[in-house]
Amino acid sequence: MMNTKWGTYPWFAEHGIHLIHPDDLEAFKQEVSNSKIFECVKEGDYITLRYHDNYYRVKKKLFKPVPSPKYVFGEKVKIKENGQEAVITDIMWHYDKKKHYYFVTINDKRKSRRYLDSEFT
Repeated sequence: MMNTKWGTYPWFAEHGIHLIHPDDLEAFKQEVSNSKIFECVKEGDYITLRYHDNYYRVKKKLFKPVPSPKYVFGEKVKIKENGQEAVITDIMWHYDKKKHYYFVTINDKRKSRRYLDSEFT
């Protein structure tokens, strides 16, 4: 298995559809983002990446390892600033700062603000 099981997969159509398993291509096109952090859950001819509850088979070529995030999808956290409970919905990578950032839902409403690890208790 790879040294890390978390990373980005900055794929866009210009890279070629041959890098995405044909059965997963249409769904992956909807997920594509160069900042999203995927968990690699299986290796083989294709690696299987998980983003929240979705799984995608892709060629390893574009996988860029990042450190494991402190918080994972669906995890409940408390926001230091106001004590509100939130749920992690998206895990992203900030390339310049080399840090994770997160999007959350509070009372089932997705917040547009980005949060860093240090902003949760």
